[in-house]
Amino acid sequence: MRSLGVEVALKAEARCLVRGQETGDFICLPEGMVIGLSGIGPERACQTARALLEKGATALLSWGCAGGIHPKVSPGDLVLPETVIAADRSVFYTDVDWHRCLYTCLNGHLDIYTDPLLECHSVLTGPGEKSELSQRYGAIAVDMESAAVARVAHQAGVPFMAIRAIADSSDSSIPLSGLVAVDGHGHVCLPRLLKGILFHPADLFSLIRLGMYFQRARASLKKVARLAGRDLLY
Repeated sequence: MRSLGVEVALKAEARCLVRGQETGDFICLPEGMVIGLSGIGPERACQTARALLEKGATALLSWGCAGGIHPKVSPGDLVLPETVIAADRSVFYTDVDWHRCLYTCLNGHLDIYTDPLLECHSVLTGPGEKSELSQRYGAIAVDMESAAVARVAHQAGVPFMAIRAIADSSDSSIPLSGLVAVDGHGHVCLPRLLKGILFHPADLFSLIRLGMYFQRARASLKKVARLAGRDLLY
């Protein structure tokens, strides 16, 4: 029996797939899909991907947002990478047939890019870092989880796919006050955030812009879920 395991880092990203439902660590849907809420980072993503396989998943998908590192992508654009590049330079391929079905279904409804997605173990805070990585690896976007999920899928011999919406443009900077206020599961510590803004008032404008970008990315993910269906064409 076919069962899709979906790794998602943040609850806000998971809710693009399960609107109106509370998202626990694992959600089993009637269509045979199991969603695993991992938290941020490759170690958490790896553990969740393995747990999804133990729960019977016969394919793995990395779902959520990514940071743009090339000028041609903008917040809200969709990345359906043909390859995912790990931090150790290992290259993992997404499933060819699954990728083709998704691209055919979504093309014309969203701006889609199939260029490489790069693993990054820390948040890129400025345009200089992003440009250097894009030129070195030929990638257009980064995230922290997809390569870990791809590696688990490769080791298990099951199909892999990544669906990522751009939530941060290549020319934007992430202020320190925003970084220190968010924990490994994406929860914002409001007192810490307000303290950071108090000492660095100019950060407020950057944070508002990043919030708007994140909502554009979530809107794109919701559109993917609506067009591709609950099984995401697996």
